[in-house]
Amino acid sequence: MYKLLFIDEEKDTLDDFEDFVEDFTGKTELTAVSRLPLSNKGEMIDEIIKIAPDALITDFRLNEMKSDINYNVPYNGVDLVEEFQSIRNYFPCFVLTALDDEAVSQSDDVNIVYVKNLIYNQEEAEGKAKAKFLDRVVSQIEHYRARIENAQTELTRLIEIRKLGKADIEVENQIIMLDDFLEKSIDARNSIPSEFKSLSNSNRLDNILNRVNKILQKLDNDAE
Repeated sequence: MYKLLFIDEEKDTLDDFEDFVEDFTGKTELTAVSRLPLSNKGEMIDEIIKIAPDALITDFRLNEMKSDINYNVPYNGVDLVEEFQSIRNYFPCFVLTALDDEAVSQSDDVNIVYVKNLIYNQEEAEGKAKAKFLDRVVSQIEHYRARIENAQTELTRLIEIRKLGKADIEVENQIIMLDDFLEKSIDARNSIPSEFKSLSNSNRLDNILNRVNKILQKLDNDAE
C-alpha cells in the first residue's frame, strides 16, 4: 500500500480526492491522507515529513478559497513542492490546478502539473500523459524507491570492494556519487557537499546506509 498526501485549502476538495483514491482500480492499493495548508511553509514541510507519505500531491493556489481557513497561506503548491524536493531530492510530487499554464510557468518541472478536474473525471485531460493520473503517481513512487534501493545495493557492494583493498579512484568516485545521492534522498539539509567528502570515511557511509535502511523499512511497513 502506498500513502498519498493531498493538500488543498477546501475541505470538500480534500474529501473528493480521498473518494478519487478510494475508487482506484490499479494493481497497487492506495490510501489518501489529506491536510489543509498551514500558514507557515516550514511548518507545512515538517508536517509532511511527519506524515511520511509515498507521494505528495498539492493544489496550486493554496490561498484562493477562504471558506475553510481563516489565515493567509503565503506560498503556492509549486513553492511547496520545490521546497520539499530541495530537502528530499527526486521525491514524487504533483501539483493539481485549474490554472495549468500559470503553474507550469512557475515550475521547473512541467511534468508534475496536472489539471485538477481529473479528480472529478477520470478521463485523460487533453495534452497530458497517456497513463491515468494515479497510475502515474504509482509509477513515480516505484521508480523513486527503486533508485534508492539500487543505489544502496551498489554502495554496499563498492564498500566491500574497498574493505578488500581493491578500490581504485573510479570506485572511490562512485562511492562519493552514491553517498551524495542517498544523503540528498534522506535529507539534503544535512548533506555534506561532495567536494568536501573524504574518500575513506567508512563510518559516515555506514551511517548513511543505516538511515536508508530505516527509511526503506518504514516504507515497507506502511505498505503492509
